[in-house]
Amino acid sequence: MKFTTMKILFINESLAIAAFCLAMPNAAAAHGPLHEQILAITQVIAQFSDSAQLYLKRGELHRHHQDWQAAFSDFDRAERLAPSLAVVDLHRGKAWLDAGAPAKAKAALNKFLSKAPNDADGLITRARALAQLGEHLASAEDFTRAIARVDVPVPEFYLERAQAWYAAQCVDEALRGLDEGMASLGQIVTLQLYAIELEIEQKSYDAALARLETVAAQSPRKEKWLARRGEILQLAGRHEEARLAFASALREMESLPAGRRHTKATAALERRLRAML
Repeated sequence: MKFTTMKILFINESLAIAAFCLAMPNAAAAHGPLHEQILAITQVIAQFSDSAQLYLKRGELHRHHQDWQAAFSDFDRAERLAPSLAVVDLHRGKAWLDAGAPAKAKAALNKFLSKAPNDADGLITRARALAQLGEHLASAEDFTRAIARVDVPVPEFYLERAQAWYAAQCVDEALRGLDEGMASLGQIVTLQLYAIELEIEQKSYDAALARLETVAAQSPRKEKWLARRGEILQLAGRHEEARLAFASALREMESLPAGRRHTKATAALERRLRAML
């Protein structure tokens, strides 16, 4: 009898979600105006009011709409309908974090991760909550655990972990983690640029320059990187080399077609280079 009841509930859940997708085809991909998606799923809930999954989905839509009260109300309803549904606390954690309450987010995520300790989404969300709470080493640890559990980590995971390590005054770990990310994902410019800033802060100017060469090699436009090279050389006290780098950057700019040279950003860089020379 128990098995039959569970089977019926599963069928009802599947029908409810299918009905929602038919009512709002784009909702399955989270496209379209939020209010239209909320309206569509509310109409389906009127027919399948015992579907915890539908309340979770509507709660997520309310979260993206920043209607926190409605979101938490839906999550509570989902939990009442399916008390064993652990993922409710993941959704609560995300909502609390978005609402600017990282301590409450951490509590909800701790509860979720006690039941699903290897869930990458839960680990990433808790890592971000911990970072906001100033628990930087714990945040970095959660990022590391999450990175190990996703098929293809996104660059932001490595960047945020490095920022957590830096905040914990573990600069060597931050650099190591950025290099790990680039070894896995390729030469991601955002990761290399943050590594350059950390090398400069450590006064490791040669290392910063070597990293900058890697970034410049990927770019068809060299003037910005030559200007940055000059700035790093100035910080290193290598003023003549810096002047040569600034002059090279200016020559690169002067060779640009007029349409590219007279953009606001390019004109500002040109003025800065001339001032440095």
